[in-house]
Amino acid sequence: MLTWRTKRTTKRRARRTWLVGLAATALVLAGCGGGGEDNESSGSGDRIPITIRSTGPTFTDLVTLVIVAQDYYTKVGLDADFEFILASNAATATQGLIAGEMDVASGGAGSLFNAYAEGRTELVSLGTANPAVTFGLAINNETAQQFAAKGVTPDSPVDQRVKALAGTSLASSPEGSTGQKYLRIMLSEHGVDPDRDVKLVPNADNAAQLAAAREGRVNGFANSFPNTNMAEADGWGVLWLNWAVDLPSILPLASHEYYTTRKWLDKNPEAAKRLMQALWLAYADLQNPTDELKNKIKNLEGFKGLNPKGFDLGWELSLGAYKNGTPLTTQEMFDNQVKLVNYGRDKPITFGFKDLYDLGPVEAGKP
Repeated sequence: MLTWRTKRTTKRRARRTWLVGLAATALVLAGCGGGGEDNESSGSGDRIPITIRSTGPTFTDLVTLVIVAQDYYTKVGLDADFEFILASNAATATQGLIAGEMDVASGGAGSLFNAYAEGRTELVSLGTANPAVTFGLAINNETAQQFAAKGVTPDSPVDQRVKALAGTSLASSPEGSTGQKYLRIMLSEHGVDPDRDVKLVPNADNAAQLAAAREGRVNGFANSFPNTNMAEADGWGVLWLNWAVDLPSILPLASHEYYTTRKWLDKNPEAAKRLMQALWLAYADLQNPTDELKNKIKNLEGFKGLNPKGFDLGWELSLGAYKNGTPLTTQEMFDNQVKLVNYGRDKPITFGFKDLYDLGPVEAGKP
């Protein structure tokens, strides 16, 4: 039986439109197992205790949402203590993992790659939970009307839509973050200088980004789905860019990883294999997702109060990112992620695929 504990929620005016990722929402699966190095001998029956944290809930980690909705951790024989932490701060998961607060983290690859490059070579990735980008840019209606007067609409070629952003102000995640790198690369590829031609307004708070765009203090904001789908759902804006479609040069990508420490992996190979079995099951569900699955996820605590139209819009756009995906990371995905991490980095990372990844558990867990 699944039990949710909501640690913090935020109301936005009387409309009660909630921004996914603002609330740190906790889910505990039956029989909580605390963080620790050797869990395989202390399970309940045949289930192995494991502590997992994910930066969510957004569609950036839709695989984990499927696992939670379908109770796959339990079904593969894990006694999982699972909790979502703030989606806007992937480094929280990495720091918590290093501190021993969890056994496994599911988080953005940028934090993992940077930590490994900075000497945390005890970290190891088990596989990929998102092989693409579930990310968009929404603009407010006033900005969209100004663009339309110049003949540029959401249906215009991507080059025209990006060039139209010159002279605007855009809210984004902080400098150096993966989200801002996405935005900078998109602008640069179409000849818009992200430092001179636009004003980037960094903010780690997803809700503050959205509010700034809605209230006209910036022209738009770049964020994960379904956050950027709220503009259309609530009637104050439109989705202007979809990275999975409009920026194919960075794909495929190891954008969101399941990772742990080598010490934990060495002591818990069976738990790692079962964990990756859960990811295989979730990916399979996303190849032909049912309405039942969508409704299960929509009814999870992290999405309650969210405008259903925004959820549906984000859901449909995100499914394409997971099509034909698996948790088995490839060299090409790693190489593209390295290029993304190195964008704007003072000292490029130089470690290799096999330095960071141990694909033994994901290969062992393959159906």
